[in-house]
Amino acid sequence: MSIPPVLLKSDELFGEDRSEGLYDKSREISRYLLMHYGEPTDVFDRSSHPLAAAHGYPGRLSRMLEEAARATGTRVADMLDVGCNVGGVTHALSTWVADRVVGVDISPRSIEIARALTRGRGGSFSVAELGPFTRDIVLTLPEPAGRAAVEFEVGDAGALRGTDGGYDAVLLSNVLDRVDDPAACLAQFSGPAGILRGGGLLMIACPWSWYPEFSHPGVWLGSAHDRTSSAQALEQLMRDGYDLVAEQDQPGVLRQNPREYDYFEAHVTIWKKR
Repeated sequence: MSIPPVLLKSDELFGEDRSEGLYDKSREISRYLLMHYGEPTDVFDRSSHPLAAAHGYPGRLSRMLEEAARATGTRVADMLDVGCNVGGVTHALSTWVADRVVGVDISPRSIEIARALTRGRGGSFSVAELGPFTRDIVLTLPEPAGRAAVEFEVGDAGALRGTDGGYDAVLLSNVLDRVDDPAACLAQFSGPAGILRGGGLLMIACPWSWYPEFSHPGVWLGSAHDRTSSAQALEQLMRDGYDLVAEQDQPGVLRQNPREYDYFEAHVTIWKKR
């Protein structure tokens, strides 16, 4: 039996981190590994924790898209997961997508870890406890038999590569408020370009947490001037080329330590391209 790889060591959590990108830093990698793959008992110290219902965000996104594909009669053989981070949603999608799921993220370290985890069918990593203490978590991925093939690539959400015929479905997960031009990012999927085929599904999940360090306020979706929300601005951009299939709010939680959590609610919409 092979030994699962060590994805993140305990001494990486509190040492000086020279990683250039925010999402390459060890504490961020640890938090996302826990959110994407951890069991509720790994995240919370009790089943009655007030944030327990927010656990399982990657799986809920996958199920929501699967239900939309079934409801619209859309066969999803080839799928693109943009903003995949360490790959939890990508693996969840592989349980029902027919042939292949490609995960893309701008963080080289996230992609490196997603690939190592996939090759080893699991791995171990450390999470921060209170003070200088850490805890190791071991995770195991299900066997790939009966699942779609999973691939990971480093890539910019604003400059994606297409494929022959286009993907049957694309997921933008917590991406639009982190690219330098959200409207241009969305425009990649319109028209005949080889990223999303006609009749394909585009799923957009975003908490609309805008920050000027990621994009200029002038390009943010929504406007204080005419009191247009980000959700309304998205609908205006999509209505000419897509039909709205589903819309929900999906909660998620990132653990900092046993007493500190970052809670978010993503606005999730699914669109069928005409």
